[in-house]
Amino acid sequence: MFKRIFVPVDGSQQAMHAAAIGIAMAAKDGAMVMAFEVLTPLPAVTFAADSLLGGKHGHAAGATVRARQHLADVATMARDTAVPCEEGYVFDRRPYTAIACAARRTGCDLIVVGAGEYAHGQHVHLSHEIARLLGSTDIPVLVCPDPAKGVEPCSVAC
Repeated sequence: MFKRIFVPVDGSQQAMHAAAIGIAMAAKDGAMVMAFEVLTPLPAVTFAADSLLGGKHGHAAGATVRARQHLADVATMARDTAVPCEEGYVFDRRPYTAIACAARRTGCDLIVVGAGEYAHGQHVHLSHEIARLLGSTDIPVLVCPDPAKGVEPCSVAC
């Protein structure tokens, strides 16, 4: 059904759970996975100070190392299930915009995202980032809640 599944990650349990779901779907459909992380840049003044004081060990370098590790973890899960996986990351202040643009640019036809949500009774309230993502893309989004919250998984918003 889907040919290219976009999986945004941040190293969190919810993101890795969603990545596992996306990879399982890709294995079933003979699709590939695009693992992607959005890194938050520092404000300009802080970036300048960080560059001067931190040098090659500053914020950007540390964030990049962490992102590469998160992406490598997803790539390993994909390789273990014989699913082709591409990886990428970008610095952006608006994760939902970066995710929507990267998914469109890479030709993905589904976004599988871990929900930053909280459960209240029978209702799930999505994070602002997930809600903004749903409103900023025409690509279907599969929202996978944290299994530890006891919320029924997944819902698709088109």
